[in-house]
Amino acid sequence: MRKHTCDVVVVGAGLSGLTAARLLHKHDLDVAVVEASDRVGGRAYTLENAEMGMISDQGATRCGPAMSTLWQLIKDVGVKVWQQKPTQMVYVTENSVSRFTPTSLPTWNPLVRLDHYNIFSTMDRLANQVPPEEPWEAPSAQEWDSCTMKDFFDRTVWFKSVRRITDAFVSMLACAEPEEVSMLWFLWLMGQTGGGRFATLVNSNPPQYRVSGGMQQLYKILVEQLGDRVTLNCPVTKVENVEDGVLVTGDGATWEAKAVVLAVPPPCYSKISLSPALPEAFHHFTMGHAYKCTLYYKTNFWGNGDTFMRLYSDYPDCLAVNAFDDTVPGNKYPALTALITGRKAIEASQTSKEQRKDSICKCLAKAFSSEEAMQPLDYVEMNWNEEEYIGGGFSAYYPPGVLTRYKTLGRCRYNSTSRVFLAGAESATQGYGFLEGAVWAGKRAAEQVIAVVSQAADDSHPEEKQI
Repeated sequence: MRKHTCDVVVVGAGLSGLTAARLLHKHDLDVAVVEASDRVGGRAYTLENAEMGMISDQGATRCGPAMSTLWQLIKDVGVKVWQQKPTQMVYVTENSVSRFTPTSLPTWNPLVRLDHYNIFSTMDRLANQVPPEEPWEAPSAQEWDSCTMKDFFDRTVWFKSVRRITDAFVSMLACAEPEEVSMLWFLWLMGQTGGGRFATLVNSNPPQYRVSGGMQQLYKILVEQLGDRVTLNCPVTKVENVEDGVLVTGDGATWEAKAVVLAVPPPCYSKISLSPALPEAFHHFTMGHAYKCTLYYKTNFWGNGDTFMRLYSDYPDCLAVNAFDDTVPGNKYPALTALITGRKAIEASQTSKEQRKDSICKCLAKAFSSEEAMQPLDYVEMNWNEEEYIGGGFSAYYPPGVLTRYKTLGRCRYNSTSRVFLAGAESATQGYGFLEGAVWAGKRAAEQVIAVVSQAADDSHPEEKQI
């Protein structure tokens, strides 16, 4: 058993853990990052195909305009980004294909338009009543946390066509179904992502950006700054309080430190013996279900390159909930990426890879009236629920009754006697579940660790404090 000592151990080399480690290192603390898997990045993963001259982000992808903490990190490390072109949408149902823009809807019926506006403006209004730091303090928190989004839609939505859109909205944002998620939790999540009209792109089409060379480029720079302080293939199994600090036990090694930052997805909590133990609420997180599937083609048959194409599908035979133009500057071939989430992801897991590809290709062929859609040059996919140290995608959700019962969401330090500090996208109260939340939570954890370690140093040298 190899023994190490350091100031702080960061468990998890996703964006949150690496952000925390970077800040701790900048404050001259000796930090060790311990990652269970064979790569850094967590829920971001850039797949490289050297033979075809292609890269594709199979996990987290975009940097939106509201992600201020993420943008600051990108600026600080000097990673390059590129801007996507204006968006045009395609809406595919069993009987029709409609094209529309971010400021319009794919229907002529004024009553359907009114229904759509009513449900999303209502969700926006209610989401604004949920305090980001303490959602259980919302005026109707008990009522909202006692029901699901399905219950809310049942009594609020008028038309079946709008109901299909609202159900798909929940599936895309939470990677779960309306009957699974707490209404209070989902309203709080909407507030984290800019609201319903922002999330459905029925707005002024805000710009979206991506990291040049794939999201993994950001992680590579962060790891380079940390040097040999990152250890891979070392699952942490135990974290316990010891005199004046903590003892972290991993696969074949231990680290004695002053503090620990736990920056792992919720399913990994149960893989680590923590003393003191995590509160009960942390065992009620449920990960969503998600596939990300990319198809490469000879030509861009879905557009002329002047717009960014996004497709929404709404019929049983298509597994994909939505798809988007994933053509990356420098890639040899254009690409489309499809997302399979929620119940459809569970259904997809019971089919073969070839069947999943065929389902997506048929949807694209229908949407764009193209025979080429059935003949991709290559097809790659990522099932995030099969990732041992992730456990699902793209984030975790709360079922009804958890938020108001336990009131622990967003806490960084769950026990005042513990030297364990929580990071990770699910511990954030800003940008929850997204890249923004990961950076925000990592920054917060590092700041709290620095304060505690500094206080401990002052307390151990009272004579220096008096001078």
